[in-house]
Amino acid sequence: MKHQFRITRRELILEDIFYSLTNLVKDAIIVADSSRKIVYWNKASERIFRYQASEILGKSLSTVLLQDVLSFSVKSSPSPKEKFIEVIGRKKNGQKIPLEISRTYWESEKGHFFTLIIRDVTIRKNAEEKLKYMSFHDNLTGLYNRSYFEEELQRLNTARQLPLSIIIGDIDGFKLVNDAFGYKQGDELLKNLAKVLKDSCRSEDMLARWGGDEFVILLPKTDIKGIQEIISRIQKKSREVSSGGIPLNISLGFATKEKSTDNIDRVIKEAEDSMKQKKLIQSKKVSNEIIASIEKKLRERSRESGEAYERIKNLALTLGKALKLQKSDLDNLALLSDFHDIGKVTIKTRILTKKSKLAEEEWQIMKMHPEIGYRIAKSSVQLAQIADAILAHHENWDGTGYPYKLKGNKIPVISRIVAIVEAYDVMVCGRNYKKAVSKEQAIKELRLCSRKQFDPQFVSKFIEIMEQKEKNLSLFP
Repeated sequence: MKHQFRITRRELILEDIFYSLTNLVKDAIIVADSSRKIVYWNKASERIFRYQASEILGKSLSTVLLQDVLSFSVKSSPSPKEKFIEVIGRKKNGQKIPLEISRTYWESEKGHFFTLIIRDVTIRKNAEEKLKYMSFHDNLTGLYNRSYFEEELQRLNTARQLPLSIIIGDIDGFKLVNDAFGYKQGDELLKNLAKVLKDSCRSEDMLARWGGDEFVILLPKTDIKGIQEIISRIQKKSREVSSGGIPLNISLGFATKEKSTDNIDRVIKEAEDSMKQKKLIQSKKVSNEIIASIEKKLRERSRESGEAYERIKNLALTLGKALKLQKSDLDNLALLSDFHDIGKVTIKTRILTKKSKLAEEEWQIMKMHPEIGYRIAKSSVQLAQIADAILAHHENWDGTGYPYKLKGNKIPVISRIVAIVEAYDVMVCGRNYKKAVSKEQAIKELRLCSRKQFDPQFVSKFIEIMEQKEKNLSLFP
């Protein structure tokens, strides 16, 4: 009896140790008997499956596991390859979760038993799914990426899919939008186009972002009529969409593989060439539309009236003609009068309309607008020829201006003219940040700034014009 007591006590101690250790681990530990009934359930099992031990003990293992994980022979443990398996589990509320399980089989005088060590791998599986998604999809638009498209193209490039058609599209004026409004606005345009394409295509079509602002559509078993229907839907829907007041315009080219002997790479090249040709045809029209949108937005944000720009343009042309500029220079002068401040479209309204003196940080932001305007102009068919003049319209005759401290005749002629007439108009008509002064005071200020801020010859000619105008000896056309 004494020996029997010692064994019983030893078993109790071992059992206590087992319970203590298994309840410390983060993994679920479940013991099932040979009839698949649960006989042990640790604390981690309660956390993962949401069943208390009192609710689950004696229940079948299939209550929490959706497949038989004990199908290996009861005579031996699973092989090393089978030891770790992935299965789907089920919580008390019915939610399914991915699990990783390691199994072992053991015997005692009480019977045959299985021990399962179970880990919830939901976080890992979600990360794997995210990585898989990202490897096939474009992160911004949610469309397939070029790599996946090329894989699918090889799979679908068979006789069964003929005629196999391809549409390639490119957003018109995309660089201009990025330069004028920033990459956030450009990204919005890309997402809007992706939605238009999704809404316009069939379920069997495959859309992908080809790169940058280019998109590609793969259309199995689609002839010219089917292509034209899809293009028509894309064009109709894109006309209904704008992003921040910027119209969505897209050039679309297409080509079709009609015979098995046709080279698919040549078909893609033909679709690209077709798209580029259409883009060339409508680039000027699209550029003009975007520039008009930029101009409208700038007027709204700066709260300067169109009359102010008209006054500046009339004065500038008057001075330009008096200086005997060529017609092409006068045309560029008129453009510069309208668009010299186009770079201000990216500056916040609170800075543009501030009545008090700008803080140093605000002033540094304001000083960036000639360079921003330069980039916008270089991206525009309409304004490219005045890009350098936009960049230089805040340079001073003595080299103290910005952004590059150009001096004297290195400053473009039309920039020097606009600098004078804009300063005069600001003084005599006033702005939200400056009270108006008399014409006499304005002319006096121009004389003081001659040879410093302004070209002295141009200032003299401008003052002569304004004084003659006051004497009704107008030289205006």
